[in-house]
Amino acid sequence: MKKDKSRTPLPARKRRALKYLTIAALTVVLVNYTLHTGLLLPIQAIRAVEEREGAPHGRVVTRLWEPAVHKTGLFYLTENETMVLLGNTYLSLLGWTPGFGWALDCASGAPLYAGETSSCRDGGETVWHFYGRVDSPEIETVEISLRSITGYDQERGENLYEEQVLLAAGREDWLEKEGRRFFLLRCQLEDWPEHSGVNAFAIGRDAAGNLVTEFPIEEGTHS
Repeated sequence: MKKDKSRTPLPARKRRALKYLTIAALTVVLVNYTLHTGLLLPIQAIRAVEEREGAPHGRVVTRLWEPAVHKTGLFYLTENETMVLLGNTYLSLLGWTPGFGWALDCASGAPLYAGETSSCRDGGETVWHFYGRVDSPEIETVEISLRSITGYDQERGENLYEEQVLLAAGREDWLEKEGRRFFLLRCQLEDWPEHSGVNAFAIGRDAAGNLVTEFPIEEGTHS
């Protein structure tokens, strides 16, 4: 039997180097899997956010770069049959790092679901994102009304509001995935009245502009 002269064994030094590289690669994979650090892809970090928020295996609806929050900040809107999540990630020296996120439960049969996130970095201007799912076929326009508190009605036992900003998303602005309709709106607020928080209300209107639903947005996260 002839000896295959084309295969030359590696020198001992190269074999050791290859061994160390293999061990290093396996270590990186293990750290990625167990600690969710040093992630190679941004979607891996979003998957970690989904797991943390109880909304796994989401399909990506859209993504949005947000350098105002972080120089490498990236937001993902993901969905499955019963939930919608807005989560973020950023690129650090360790790789893509999971940020914050919030999952909306969309299984109650409501015509409209809406959540909010607000983000501020190093004392800079706050960036707001409003997102959700439109389930009622009647709704043609989604509005987000941002209101400040102007007083308190003693007789009715409720706050009095004044609208400061109105955001709107019509059919042309909606995002679709698997036959479901979603929206994602962004704003940075300037000259907001002092001593008043931002109170967001979600509004759904039909083609004629009539009110289908309205409610205060009470779900979300602030960072």
